[in-house]
Amino acid sequence: MKQWFRTVLAGALLAGSLMVSAAAANYTACAEHLKDLGLFEGTAQGYELDRAPTRGEAAAMLVRLLGAEQNALTLEYSAPFTDLQNWEKPYVQYLYDIGATTGVSATAFAPEAPCTAQMYAAFVLRALGYTEADGDFAYADVDDFAQQIGLYEAAVIDTEDFLRDDVAAASYTALSLIPKGSEQTLLEQLVENGAVDAQMAKSYQTLFNTYTQYRTATADMATLKQISVHGGLEAALSEKGTSSLTVRTEDYTTVNRVDGTAIAEGSITLESPNVDAYSQTYSMNAAEQADHVRAALLYGYDPVPLALVDSLKRSGSDWTFSFTVLPAQYEGYLWALSRVGVALDQVGDAVLVQTVQNGRITSQILRVKQAKDEAELQAVLTAELDEVG
Repeated sequence: MKQWFRTVLAGALLAGSLMVSAAAANYTACAEHLKDLGLFEGTAQGYELDRAPTRGEAAAMLVRLLGAEQNALTLEYSAPFTDLQNWEKPYVQYLYDIGATTGVSATAFAPEAPCTAQMYAAFVLRALGYTEADGDFAYADVDDFAQQIGLYEAAVIDTEDFLRDDVAAASYTALSLIPKGSEQTLLEQLVENGAVDAQMAKSYQTLFNTYTQYRTATADMATLKQISVHGGLEAALSEKGTSSLTVRTEDYTTVNRVDGTAIAEGSITLESPNVDAYSQTYSMNAAEQADHVRAALLYGYDPVPLALVDSLKRSGSDWTFSFTVLPAQYEGYLWALSRVGVALDQVGDAVLVQTVQNGRITSQILRVKQAKDEAELQAVLTAELDEVG
């Protein structure tokens, strides 16, 4: 077996240009979308998505998201907080006026303190018209309510290590939501109020409308407490048009959504020219895996979060998603490739097709292609819903 693995690894290393590290920020595209709409700026150092936001930065981000920056800059500061820098005052004043913040005490806003997922969810929800006073949510459980209305997705927002990356994803998602008491999405309101250019917003509105139909079509998935899925991967790596490695897996995955656990059991088969095929069984506990593999096991068969969607089309019961960068939760499905030294980066063609019937995703196929120099990788991953509970 040692000789087999030496041969296989040599074959994988022939495509060394495919072996790279993943970037820290996952939702740069969301920041770019927000910037296109005039709702996000970043800092003098760029977007800085891989660090935690401060409360002062979060206030500015939210005011821009609401299309209210120019209005805020005209306000005279009268809020009770005495710990703000001059640049922070207009943004905090605006949020104070609309009831989106009350600070951390009667006289302190703590602008330099980290903004947690809980804090940002509360900021955004209040700005969308939801309040604790009306009983819409309790601050202690605000993350849960944010997930309930679709602002936060468990597969996207890291509530424990909340970064500017997460702010960008949540803010972009917020544009597709309908504020309390309204019949328009937040983006539609911004266009109507002149805060966002109608022509610039058109493609996003089309995507949001299609995505809303998709989430309605898959609504029953949220009611399932446990699912079992069977499927597998077939991946072929070639160099100069000649096959150097084939990787196949067959597995059965059970996901318990009540306790947030997932177990995958199956077999992996490796084949390379002039070498006997090698197979072995495996069992994977999501809690013991790297973050992207854990995400794949827990969320890879869920409805696709809006923050991950580049494009979405429907044909009958099939919904097709195209990705210019393969999201981590789907890259995690390709864990078998990393075991032989192949990692994915700058995927040129990744397409996910989900078949939806009676409110459930009954099957899905992920196709990935990556080519650089004379190396090429093609992978197809299939999965079918087996049992639900």
